[in-house]
Amino acid sequence: MTSATTRTVRARRLEAAALELFTVRGFDAVTVDDLAAAGGVGRRTFFRYFPTKLDVVLGELDDALAALVTALRTGPSELDPVTAARQAFLQVNAYADDDVPVLRRRLGLIETVPEVAARAAVRYAAWEQAIAVDAASRWGCSSGELRPQVFARVVVAAMRGVFTTWLAMPGADGSALRALAAEAFDDLGRGFAAR
Repeated sequence: MTSATTRTVRARRLEAAALELFTVRGFDAVTVDDLAAAGGVGRRTFFRYFPTKLDVVLGELDDALAALVTALRTGPSELDPVTAARQAFLQVNAYADDDVPVLRRRLGLIETVPEVAARAAVRYAAWEQAIAVDAASRWGCSSGELRPQVFARVVVAAMRGVFTTWLAMPGADGSALRALAAEAFDDLGRGFAAR
């Protein structure tokens, strides 16, 4: 196992332990020392993986953004923006069954903890920008124009709605999440696919 792989495995293990602890005790009641202990590492080691306890919850959003940008860039250029965004979001949201419990905890914290939700909004703005840039290039306009800006915000809001709906479905798995995302993009496509 390479050192990068070992680092990723350790970070994911720390993340899973932290998200479980946040879910059980509440985000504000958990300290960095608690998180380090739950992950079986020291405080300094914890900070090597996560600069703050918020990053334990939100770091995955940065990884998902990078994957989304890659999916948009590598997708077929002839696709309309709705289809391109649909394919990219379905690709990024392909979670294995083993990943679902951690995902549910993360999304639950984003939905219910104001401090986490506020920080997530900053991350979601970066997602909107990525969608606007891609849509604008497909429409042949500037990403600052109204159409790509509105489209981007609607797409991200739709995905947030998908996450909220999925969280309210006890026991829903990764395929249910993808089905909801596909349904949301079907609805979006009826409004954005053509001029």
